[in-house]
Amino acid sequence: MPGQLSRFVLGLHRQRRHEHVIAAINESLIAGQSQPWMYDVLALTMQIVGRPRTEIERVLLSRIDFTATDVPNMLLSAAYLTRFGADQQALILYRQASRISPTRPEPYALGLKLAERLQDHDAIRWAATGTLTYTWPADYRRRHQAALDAASDAEVALRKSGRVSQAEKLAEAVAVARQRDLVVTLSWNGPGELDLRIQEPLGTVCDFDNRQTRSGGALVHDGFGPVQQNCFEEYVCAFAAAGEYRLVIDHVDGEIVGKRGKLTIRRYVGTDNEQVHTHPVVLDSRQKVVRLSLQGGRRVKLSDALPASFTDARRKKPRGRPFRFGPSAEQPGKRGRRRRPVATGYTPVVSMLSEGVANTALAVVSGDRRYVRLTVDAVFTSIIDVATFSFRR
Repeated sequence: MPGQLSRFVLGLHRQRRHEHVIAAINESLIAGQSQPWMYDVLALTMQIVGRPRTEIERVLLSRIDFTATDVPNMLLSAAYLTRFGADQQALILYRQASRISPTRPEPYALGLKLAERLQDHDAIRWAATGTLTYTWPADYRRRHQAALDAASDAEVALRKSGRVSQAEKLAEAVAVARQRDLVVTLSWNGPGELDLRIQEPLGTVCDFDNRQTRSGGALVHDGFGPVQQNCFEEYVCAFAAAGEYRLVIDHVDGEIVGKRGKLTIRRYVGTDNEQVHTHPVVLDSRQKVVRLSLQGGRRVKLSDALPASFTDARRKKPRGRPFRFGPSAEQPGKRGRRRRPVATGYTPVVSMLSEGVANTALAVVSGDRRYVRLTVDAVFTSIIDVATFSFRR
């Protein structure tokens, strides 16, 4: 039945019988045969025939019944609402998605754009603080800067309008969101490479292959020489568990100037009790172990799960380095070194994305050349959002 109905609706659409499409879907919904795709097709068809926007919004909001606990589908529904100009309803849906999956970046990033467009200062506070609270391994600095800019603009607007108390609450919320329980930075000089691996008190391990852990830790930068600005590893844990952290430093490749590195440990960043300690690390062996303790961590248990964006990236994305030519990173007689590709790089694939209405036609001429049969297909395409990123980490 569902397959027959979809083919029937598709046939009506190709015949441009849009009112019949609306009637067929409405009857299916009344008969209790509803499916998520029906609401999408119904909304688009109603827009084609010029139905009132309030009716279209009601249809799109009805789709949420199928996505009440499914965050990806909730994000899709919010994108549909945005396409039809229902920004306020889409913003509500993004906020609902963030309550279900608070560590997922998309609701905050997309919601922040809508909140700025609507000049909704309460929503800006939600999106900005949500973005700043969490540290995502991929391009988190750009996200954080966008959130800070939006919060700063909102604070200025609130003060100019005389709402000083709201402005102060916004500034206080941003300051709390920027707090970090533990930040560890390993830096060095020279063309070599060091790797940092953190064994956390709750039993999780944060390293390149597991850049985000259920303990809240994130390896936000994986460095290598010879460019000095890139010679550092950085680990950030906003909500860290109290206990002992075991830092394992691996000398992976190349020469390190002076055979020394520098370990900077920052505790309770952004609070009145912030502590900063710097320790030299003598690289007299291929592996060094440093232990540190954290007494005032705010985490008491593991997160339920990592967002899909973290797990998929870890499973699909190979470890890459800029092109390097020279001796292999793994040589006979040197133990403890991991196998690294000698020359590895990223090859971007450039493709074209169309936006708007595309119309294709196929003409078939009969054998006696008396008749021409035309098959016309119209495609409506809209680019909802574009995220930029760098190929080099």
